[in-house]
This record gives sequence, structure tokens and C-alpha cells, in this order.
Amino acid sequence: MSSVEKIITSLSELEKDIESLSVRVQDMKKRIISTSDKEIAQLREKIIEVAKTESEKIISTAKQEAEEKSQKILEEAETNLTKLRENTKLSFDKSVKLVVDSVLNKGYTTES
Repeated sequence: MSSVEKIITSLSELEKDIESLSVRVQDMKKRIISTSDKEIAQLREKIIEVAKTESEKIISTAKQEAEEKSQKILEEAETNLTKLRENTKLSFDKSVKLVVDSVLNKGYTTES
């Protein structure tokens, strides 16, 4: 076999090796992309779960705070309502007394 034939054979084998490597590289690239996509999907799901958990905690805390505030407001309203009823009762009694006194005094003034 001549030197030229040996070089051509060697180049041919090298070309086959390069093609084989190219195919393997393409396969590896596809596997890496596939693995990356799976990892991204898993991380996305984990992030969503963490976000849901955190938002549930925030909502729960806000709800508890709102319930506590509403309870305080309700207690204050009850206290104010009780005071208002007492004041109304006192005012009513005073008003009745004033009307009665006024009627009685008018009666005395008209009779006099």
C-alpha cells in the first residue's frame, strides 16, 4: 500500500471517528438538555410549593391579626353600647322628670 493510500485510509478513519464523536456529542447534548429541563421543572415545583407554604403562613397570620383586631373592636363596641344605654337611661329618667316637673309647674302657673 502506498503512502498516499495510507494517508487516505487514515483520513477516512479519522473522518469516521469525527462523525462518530459528533453523533455522540449530539446525543450527550440532548441528554444534558433533557436532564436540565427535568431539573428546571422539579425546581419550579419546589419553588411553587415553598411559595404556597409561605403565602399560607402570611394569610394565616393576617387572618389571626384581623380576628384579634375585630375582637377588640367588638369589645370596645359592646363597652360603648353599654355606656350609651346607661346614658340613655339616665337621660330618659331626667327627661321624664323635667317633663313631669314642667307639666306640674305649668299646672301651678295656670291655676295661680
